Amino acid sequence: MKQAMKQTVKSEIPSYAFAATKSCAAVLAPSNIGKTVKTILDRDERKRNLIIYGVPETSEEKFPDKVENILLEIGRPIVKDCCRIGTKKAGAVRPIKFTLNSTDIVHQVLRRSYILRKKEGYESVYLCPDRTKEERAALKLSRERKKSAVAEKAQYPSDT
Repeated sequence: MKQAMKQTVKSEIPSYAFAATKSCAAVLAPSNIGKTVKTILDRDERKRNLIIYGVPETSEEKFPDKVENILLEIGRPIVKDCCRIGTKKAGAVRPIKFTLNSTDIVHQVLRRSYILRKKEGYESVYLCPDRTKEERAALKLSRERKKSAVAEKAQYPSDT
């Protein structure tokens, strides 16, 4: 029995070593390292950004003033940078991206963003974090799965 175990271990170790070497080489490939670093830097850059949806556009709008007025309703953070994102289309309202001083302030603003829905004139204004394309796609997929699960549960109610 002992001899059979030694023989099995002896024969299997080279295949495990080969698999580990192969997978490590794939992970440590320069292209993968570059993508990972780029992703980390992109997420780090977005940590201090927030997106506001539902703010109507005007021809002579001043972004910082609009954002400051909205944020006055939930606190007094200082806006560093502000711009509309996306291409202008008739009938569509582009979101506003703005940057705050720190991630702590971003979290405070997000925690207090529910207050906006209760304020007159801001019922359709929503705040959310600035996410990468991959994060947005994953979030969308998650929402769709949740909707379909809720719809399926409503379609087939349990007897309990």
